[in-house]
Amino acid sequence: MKKGYIVFVLALVLFIMTGCSENKTQTVKIAIMGNDAKFYPGFKEGIEKAAEDVKSEYEDSGYNIEYEFYDDGGSYERGSTIIDELSDDKSVTAVIGASNMEINKTAAYIFDKKKKLFIVPYFLYDSVYSDNHYTTVLSMCHSAKTVGEMLRQAAAKTDARRWAVCTADSEFERAEMNGFLQYRENDGITVVDCADIVSIKNKFDETYKRWEALGVEGVIMLPRSNEGFEILKMLKRRNPQLVCGGDTAFDNSSLLAADEELRQAMTGFIIADEFPKRILNGEDKVRLTEILKEYKNTTGKDLDSWYFQGYNAFRMAADTAIENKTCNSLEIAQLLHKNGYRGLIQDFGFDEYGAQTQKSEIYYVFEATGTATEYKFAEQE
Repeated sequence: MKKGYIVFVLALVLFIMTGCSENKTQTVKIAIMGNDAKFYPGFKEGIEKAAEDVKSEYEDSGYNIEYEFYDDGGSYERGSTIIDELSDDKSVTAVIGASNMEINKTAAYIFDKKKKLFIVPYFLYDSVYSDNHYTTVLSMCHSAKTVGEMLRQAAAKTDARRWAVCTADSEFERAEMNGFLQYRENDGITVVDCADIVSIKNKFDETYKRWEALGVEGVIMLPRSNEGFEILKMLKRRNPQLVCGGDTAFDNSSLLAADEELRQAMTGFIIADEFPKRILNGEDKVRLTEILKEYKNTTGKDLDSWYFQGYNAFRMAADTAIENKTCNSLEIAQLLHKNGYRGLIQDFGFDEYGAQTQKSEIYYVFEATGTATEYKFAEQE
């Protein structure tokens, strides 16, 4: 009788403890790295809006949502210190990556070693995927090689057949160039010259004469920052019919607004988006219109694509954690590997290395007004 009573008491205690555990409020904490003074337009606002929406939607879920920005000031040394701090902080469920690819490269190694979810809404070197088998590092952007391939697809839809490619002498841009060079040999395009973008600027006349002799009709430019704009204007002064294209380094609305010659030079310019974007259905379009209006009314600015990167990075971690009732970084990473994530105007999928598998279904061509028109790859096939 005594033994049975003890067993009953122990069972009761376990029941009470289990019940408390189930009802205990849990916290999903998300850390955001980056240079606070140089966040891309709309990125921070996207994160803040996502946090607001998540708190509202999951108010009765038993989960708290916390987030904190960690400012690296653009310094690799400061970024490394933040990485060490966050990797040892067991309260942090997920980390959203910085804009500095060198910081992200180090962070990927450290966070994967500690099995902490690391979501990168900016860019990673392609070698981070190919040289490693990370389980908790997820990229929201296309690889550089994929960007080059998409540019090749878009270029093949123009009338230009003979192309030159010029690129910055850095790992990411060289990988973009290789994607362009190696994609589809039977698409009717011939690449007749490759050059370093700095040497083109310094020896423009010599380069242009060579391109004239080679019959260049189109130029793909892959600069590291803003150096491509002046080269583009120089090319268009010589040949306004030249077809040009590049990556989102050329997507700079403030420069276009301030420079009429640049707007004209950008007319017909092709841009392949680094972000996976789906073709929107009617419901998506209604929601997007509402978001654009609300953002304009709140900030007085037009919404930038970086808003969606910030919004979806935050929600990807928070939604997956709460809907699956786990704050375990490794579990959340495994779920995202398996299921991907359907976000706001974007869908994401990840291969076994964490590289992005979803391709953008659209590319852009700039108009004389400075705005860009979407074209669907599928309709052009």
